Amino acid sequence: MSIGQHIINERFYGAKSQTINNVEIVAAEPIGENTLAIARINSTLYQLLVNVDGKDVLLNHVAEVGPGLGEWVSNSPFPTGPFRALSGEQSNSSFITTGEESVIVKYFRKLEPGRNPDVELLSKIPNCPNIAPVLGFSEVLLGNSRYTLVMAQQFIPGKDGWAHALSTTADSFGADADLIGQATRNVHTALAEAFPTAVVPASDIAQGLINRLESLIFQAPELARFKEAATAVYRGLSQDVHIQRIHGDLHLGQMLKTDDRYILIDFEGEPARPLEERKLPDSPLRDLAGVIRSIDYAAHFDGGAHQSWADEATAMFLAGYGSIDDQELLNAYILDKALYEVAYETNNRPDWVHIPLEAVQRALN
Repeated sequence: MSIGQHIINERFYGAKSQTINNVEIVAAEPIGENTLAIARINSTLYQLLVNVDGKDVLLNHVAEVGPGLGEWVSNSPFPTGPFRALSGEQSNSSFITTGEESVIVKYFRKLEPGRNPDVELLSKIPNCPNIAPVLGFSEVLLGNSRYTLVMAQQFIPGKDGWAHALSTTADSFGADADLIGQATRNVHTALAEAFPTAVVPASDIAQGLINRLESLIFQAPELARFKEAATAVYRGLSQDVHIQRIHGDLHLGQMLKTDDRYILIDFEGEPARPLEERKLPDSPLRDLAGVIRSIDYAAHFDGGAHQSWADEATAMFLAGYGSIDDQELLNAYILDKALYEVAYETNNRPDWVHIPLEAVQRALN
């Protein structure tokens, strides 16, 4: 089989620009005519179900794969099918059962050592009304490290938050923005109760933002023109910062709108960061900055230029969230997020780069 030949066409494979020099099967088990495998591709592990040609075929064989090569951790058995694939996924593969009580089953494709934050965080806050509770998960021991392979959650039907925002006017989205703020506050409160919190000097946060800026400039050298001004913003932070576990990659696309509330999903954190870094405590204001930047994208998406829509929705979101203890820090995180977006759009969607560029200039002015 030739896994390397086929994986470059998979949506979940994020290293398409890199040459594949090595494919090593770390663990494998036959599943009918196919092979369930954990493969090290260059230096990264991936979970695959491949046919004799090396092409991933998990889409049509979920019921056969079940919890995969790992141990199923749950008070109930692995969900039974039939399953249908959830559209729109990229880094993972998710499936929904079609029985009376719907369950969503997520297969993590790129594997990193340690419990996946999606499982780790949500397992500790099962009673929070703004998350989908974890029903079980599968882990495997490889070497001296455990890897999360699969998780099952209660399936809560709802509309994608990003799609909903694009379909509304400023007047009608205000109430939604308020609910999003309330949902974000509820999740932050639950995480602060379930995991340790701390207070760190502003200088620690500032140095982290400066380090990230250096990394972003390496990815997109055109950001160097903002280095002096952005560094001054970060160095100007003065208040001690309360840190805790947070979502880490919060935006409108990481939310589901139900009839009466919003559900936050995908707690894995920013995918470009290493897992250990994503699991570090941070200020909840980073999540708020992510939502505010997402609102700005929605306002200017597809040629739109509705700054008043963004301003009103942002105000309602912050009102729903409640008091902000450090506006300067929130502004710094908004700047950091916009700089990250410039680097991302420059390398992936250059036609969109004007949206975060304008945000950077607003933040620095």
